Amino acid sequence: MATVVVAAIVVCIASASIGNVLHFQMKFRLVGAGLPVKWFMMPLDDFRMWRTYMNEAHARQWPVWPFYVYRVSLVLFAISGIFVVFNIDKLSALLRSRFTH
Repeated sequence: MATVVVAAIVVCIASASIGNVLHFQMKFRLVGAGLPVKWFMMPLDDFRMWRTYMNEAHARQWPVWPFYVYRVSLVLFAISGIFVVFNIDKLSALLRSRFTH
């Protein structure tokens, strides 16, 4: 079970990294096109940026895959993060048993 928790931690970190890169890729495309984008965003501003990106992607022939991969990475981040939070005691018990002897 501890191996699964470690794998979930890796998925959590990787999906957060991928999501962060794709978020800023979409943001920089919008800024480069001269469209106003907030830098310190609340969740509603994030939804507005997604909507603007998808509208502009079709008009400017930008790829739409960053939006979809970003959304998948957010879901993976949330699921793996919740899994880690609820199973961290199993990982800590394994680490304690290995390093206390």
